[in-house]
Amino acid sequence: MPDMDVMAIGAHPDDIEIGCGGTLIKLAQRGHSIVLVDMSRGEMATRGTIETRRQEAAAATAILGASARENLELEDGNIHSSPEARYRIARVVRKYRPAVVLLPWYEDRHPDHYHTSQAAYEGLFAAGLVRLETGQAPHRPTRVMYYMGWYEFDPTFVVDISEQFEQKMRAIYAYTTQFLPDDQAYQQTRLTSNEYNWHLTSRAAHWGAQIGVRYGEAFRIRGTMAVDDPLDVSFATF
Repeated sequence: MPDMDVMAIGAHPDDIEIGCGGTLIKLAQRGHSIVLVDMSRGEMATRGTIETRRQEAAAATAILGASARENLELEDGNIHSSPEARYRIARVVRKYRPAVVLLPWYEDRHPDHYHTSQAAYEGLFAAGLVRLETGQAPHRPTRVMYYMGWYEFDPTFVVDISEQFEQKMRAIYAYTTQFLPDDQAYQQTRLTSNEYNWHLTSRAAHWGAQIGVRYGEAFRIRGTMAVDDPLDVSFATF
C-alpha cells in the first residue's frame, strides 16, 4: 500500500468521527488518502456488541471517505501505554507510513482517551527506531496534531467544516447503537440524549464562530508552527 497522507487514531470506534470527522471528510474531498486506527473494539460500551460496532465503523468509514480502517484490538477500558500497545501502534504506522497523524488530546475525562494519546505518541516514536523489529522499514511521521475530546483546549488552529458538518453528523450517527434512542432495545445513555446532539452541534458552532464561519473543528500542536509567508495565513478579524 502506498504511503498515506493522514492517519487518525482513536480509543474506540466513533471517537475519531466525533473529534475530527469533519476535517477528515474535507481532506478526503480534496484527494488526500486517509487511514483510521481504533485502539479497541468498544466491547465495554453499554449498548451494542463487538460485531454491531464493527459494522457501524465500516459504515462510518465510507461516509468519511477513508481508504482503510484498522482495529488494534486492545482491551477496552484498559488501554494504557504498554510495550504491546506501543508495538501495535508502531506496526500500523510502518504499514501505512502516514505524513500526518491526528491524536486525541492528552487530557480527557475518559482514561482510555488520554491513555490512547500517550500510547499512540510513544508508538509513533518507536516506529522510527531502526532497531525495533517488526519486519517493516522504520517510519516516524513528522507532524502530529491533537483533536478535541471532552475537555477543551486553546487551539493552534481551527478548520472550517461548515460544508462537511452534516456529513460528519451522518458518520457519527452511523453508530446507531451508540447514539440513536430506540424502543427499549438498549439502555438509554448520555450519548442517546438530545442534549448530546446539542453538545456536538454547539461546540462545532462555537469553534466556527471563532474564525467567522458556521462550524469548525479545533486542533492543537506541540511546539511552534512555522509560517513561510504571513500573507498566506488565514485568520478571522472582527
